[in-house]
Amino acid sequence: MLNTSTTGSRFIARIFLTLCLFFLVINACTIVPDDDTQNGSQGKSGEKEKLDIYFVSDDFKPDEYARNIWKSKVVPLFMEKSTPLEQILPDWHQNSAEAGRKFGYREKAEGSPWNFRVRGKGIILAAHTTSRASTVDIDLFPADGTPDLVLQIGPVFKDSAIRDSLDFISFTDFTNQLEFARLSNAFNKVVRQDVTGNLDRENLKGRQVSFWGAFTQLQDSDQIRVTPVVLTIE
Repeated sequence: MLNTSTTGSRFIARIFLTLCLFFLVINACTIVPDDDTQNGSQGKSGEKEKLDIYFVSDDFKPDEYARNIWKSKVVPLFMEKSTPLEQILPDWHQNSAEAGRKFGYREKAEGSPWNFRVRGKGIILAAHTTSRASTVDIDLFPADGTPDLVLQIGPVFKDSAIRDSLDFISFTDFTNQLEFARLSNAFNKVVRQDVTGNLDRENLKGRQVSFWGAFTQLQDSDQIRVTPVVLTIE
């Protein structure tokens, strides 16, 4: 016959033991207030700096920063220090890494993609405008009927070629990588507003184009995808 009194006692004892263990765990935990991370009394040096990377400060205004330096620094740099694409192409098609060492720029060490400030003239062979990341195929002069590059006309622009081609901007100038990423988006926004915003997108094929811009060495592809800084279509 089952002794209900003994069974009940064991059940209560288990509950009591579980509660004791719960309170022991809670008492062993220490909650550190935010003030400790603000005044330097934190035990692990640099924890706050590591956390900063996940948050964006309102102190940095990327759109304003990009707009302020666009005409005074960005455009003059490209107008003065861009390499004609026809000079780069022979080396590029043989060895893009060698072309990078000869014509490109990168802030970081070995392994980072090369960035190129370039200029060129040609004819638009095709316009791909169904996507928001619209592009046109450019056949550089002297034209041979085949595309030499893709020119981005947006309104969505892929990669950070403009930002990464500016030798007067360094990642170390910014608080964290999110600020640096926001700056790239801000430059692309200026391109969308000032450079490609007023294009007659339905009548681009067959027209002549002159451009100054940037492209980044793409992973696993030798495609040249230029983001324009200055663009003229005749």
